[in-house]
Parts: sequence; structure tokens; C-alpha cells
Amino acid sequence: MKIGIFVHSQSGNTARLALAVTHALREKGHEVDVELLRPVGKVNPGMRHVELKNVPELEGYDLVMFAGPVWAWNASPVIISLLHQVTGLKGKKAMFFLTSGFPQLISGWSRAHKKVRALLEDSDATVIEGESLFWGIWCSKKRLDAAVDRICKKVLG
Repeated sequence: MKIGIFVHSQSGNTARLALAVTHALREKGHEVDVELLRPVGKVNPGMRHVELKNVPELEGYDLVMFAGPVWAWNASPVIISLLHQVTGLKGKKAMFFLTSGFPQLISGWSRAHKKVRALLEDSDATVIEGESLFWGIWCSKKRLDAAVDRICKKVLG
């Protein structure tokens, strides 16, 4: 399967998870491209629109994944803006994963999850249930590996 992973990472934590997912999927024989999203200018939580230097082309991918942090109890405005701008999601398998410095119950993960899922559904994508990783001050290898395993199981069935 050919998979594209598109990532917004401010601190590097989401990128670390995306690279671990990329490595795991490649080990299972899949072709995976990973691309960091590059906003124009500074991005702050709550921004309504973020201009991107790179809006990815989705053609040729069997599955696309979107990854970003939870900021101020919502999904990254970079991911939200990307999902408003990107084309080619109709009928395509799509998944997202989110990272947070706070546990799910207090991070706003539920709101962020609903927002990203709704945007994917509005684009007529075939949505695979999202996943999250509580990063905290640091993330143990065990917790990171468990998140990678959950993501791979959802993607590969």
C-alpha cells in the first residue's frame, strides 16, 4: 500500500510519532512518504486560517494520514487549514493522529478529534478512527511504541 503522512509538529513530538509510524509501516512492506507541513509565518492556537507553503497532492496514495498537536483544546490550526485546502480526499482512506502535552480528559482531544473527523467526512473520505498520544513532559518508548502499534492496527486492519 502507498501511504502519505502529512505532519504539523511545533515541538517535534508529533514528528517523532509520525516517523515511528513511518518506520513501522515500512517494516511491514508498505511504501510511505512523510511530509512536514510548512506554514507561512508564525502560527498560534485559535487561528482561523493558516497559509501553507506546501499543500500536498494526494493522488497516488491508497491511504493518507494527518498528524498534529492538540493546541488550546482544539486541533492544530495548520491541520484544520490543510483539510480546508487539500483536494482529492473523496473516497480515499484517511486517518489522523494527534499528540498532546496533557492527558485526554483535560487536553481537548475529544473536541480536536471530532473536528478533524468531521472535516475528513465532509471531504467524503473513508475515515479510519483517529488515535492520540499523551506526550506529557516526556514520552516513554513503551508508550510511543503502543501508540504506533494502535495506529498500525487501525490502518492495516
